[in-house]
Amino acid sequence: MKLLVAHGLFDLATPYFGSQIVLDQLPPFASTPRVKLVVFPGGHMFYSRDGSRHAFRAEVEALMK
Repeated sequence: MKLLVAHGLFDLATPYFGSQIVLDQLPPFASTPRVKLVVFPGGHMFYSRDGSRHAFRAEVEALMK
């Protein structure tokens, strides 16, 4: 099982640092490459930016391989 957590850098509703704190508490077997936090330029809807949307898609495609 793999997990990808994606956030916008300027998201005030769900700040990425909160997820980082939770992920840092996971046991060692749930570390990279099984769990990955990625932060993209943009806010809560980072995927509305073309560059962020394409980068997000690339991360998901890499996760699926």
